[in-house]
Order: sequence, then structure tokens, then C-alpha cells
Amino acid sequence: MKIVRLKTAVVEGNFDWTFVRIESDEGLAGLGECFFAPGLTSILRSLEPLLVGEDPRDISRLFRKLQMATSGAGSIAGIVYNALSGIEAALWDLLGQYLNAPIWRLLGGKFRDRIRIYADCHAGEALESLDEILRTRRPSWIKEGEPFASKNYFDDEAGAPPSAPPKFETEP
Repeated sequence: MKIVRLKTAVVEGNFDWTFVRIESDEGLAGLGECFFAPGLTSILRSLEPLLVGEDPRDISRLFRKLQMATSGAGSIAGIVYNALSGIEAALWDLLGQYLNAPIWRLLGGKFRDRIRIYADCHAGEALESLDEILRTRRPSWIKEGEPFASKNYFDDEAGAPPSAPPKFETEP
């Protein structure tokens, strides 16, 4: 089995969810999700040539190959790791399909019979949409002219840039 293509899809939600799809020459395709970051699809596009022609079942080797190829771009953390984690998840999904086994079985088996679930309901607030650098944006599901409250996390007031740069005190 060989990798023939890496595709991406970005879905706007409370942030841009970037999905990675790795397709094989046997008709199987694995799906992974990357944590959001600026320029993520560009990084994924740059990594595709390193994967095409490779056996997707060699997950550890391929992950290490991508780490080494991106070592100058900070592959041990940050945005590059966002891309690598989505690729790795897609490779595991593809392997699970190939073996007709759930991924949890491949990663060491069943650990417990029940788990507690978590649902983020924004504490009753309206769902907000953030861009790749955590700025509030008008979500596509709110039409122009409808009320929209901007809440930026890095400004003094919601939607307003800081009035002056911070002042630093110096010791006498």
C-alpha cells in the first residue's frame, strides 16, 4: 500500500478546524484533525511530497521523517506539530481501516469500560468564532446586519485595540 495524496479541508466553527485526509492506492483514506494555527494548510501542502509513495503503515518512521524534515522550523512544538499531529492521526485511521481494527486496539487496547464525557457549551454564551490568532471574527452563520459582539482576548476592551503601549517602571 502506498500514499497517493494528502488533502486538507478547513471547516469554520468556533475556530477553523483543519482536517487532513491521506489517501492510499488501495482506495483507503485516513482522516485526522489538526489544532488550528496560522498557515497550517500551507505547511501540510509542503509536507505532502514527503509522504507520497510511502507506505502509510510505517507510522513511526513517517512521523520521524516529517520531524527531521521540519526540524529547522521548530518541529518539536508549535505550528509544525499541529500539522504533524493531524497527519499522524490520519495515518493511524488509515492503518485501523486496513487492519479492520479500531485505533484504540492498535494503541494498546481497552483501558476502561466507561468514560466521562465533556461538552463545552461556552457556559451559556453564544458560540464565538476565532481566527487563527485568536481574534474574534464575524462567524459565517451570523448574517451581515445581525447583532454581533466582538470579544478579543488581547485588547484592553472588547473589539478596541489598546490605547497605548504598556508602560514599564524602572527602578531608581
